[in-house]
Amino acid sequence: MVNRMDEQVQQINDLFVSGQVKESYQLAKDILANETIKDGEAKQLILQHVALLEANGYVNIPATTDEKVKQSVERTDGSYPERDVLAAYIGSQDSEQFGKVVDELLAGTIEAQANAYYTMAEYYVLAKEHDKATVQYAEAIKLQPNKALYWGAFAQFLNRHEGSPYLALRLIEEAILLDGMNPRWHYIQGNIFLQLIAATKNLSYLPALEEAWEKAKKRCTAKQVTLKMDLAKSNDVLAQWKKQML
Repeated sequence: MVNRMDEQVQQINDLFVSGQVKESYQLAKDILANETIKDGEAKQLILQHVALLEANGYVNIPATTDEKVKQSVERTDGSYPERDVLAAYIGSQDSEQFGKVVDELLAGTIEAQANAYYTMAEYYVLAKEHDKATVQYAEAIKLQPNKALYWGAFAQFLNRHEGSPYLALRLIEEAILLDGMNPRWHYIQGNIFLQLIAATKNLSYLPALEEAWEKAKKRCTAKQVTLKMDLAKSNDVLAQWKKQML
């Protein structure tokens, strides 16, 4: 029984450090639901794992549905069509027109409403109002949980602004599950693993980090120049870091 529990703890950990966060959390919950489990170090580790993830918002994360949604395609410069409303505002600084367009989106279809919340989230990021941005990203995902862009953008925001890497890893996993051919999501996942290594000093995340960036590189099109450059820079930084640390 002890060996079996130790194996399950290892399995939960292996799933998590490879980015299969949803499965890791579910397995831990399933094990704890088994009333025959005796108290001990292994059970305590599983309880701690679940407590950590739930403290980072795992309970409230929306579930995706079977609805097929057309996924957003990244442009050469790294932008997305859903951000055009905000890009127009940045170009003109016409806050009245920006507000009007956002209101029109909020009065539209579910898809338009989700786009409005995403637009407001990105606006609040620029305004450095991070708490408000968090709320808006969450609303966009609630309204349209099958759109990878909203999961990926939220994960990227957390990663860039030192938010919870545990939540970011769960969000980017969903973006990848919804749109695995988009190299951006794999690149962000690698960045989150790097953040986790820096925060925890746990090198177990390293193989998944390298795999994520390798997947991003393979999925890049010839036109995705900006992302290719970012990947090259990141790999250089990682190579230097490994020389110092390993």
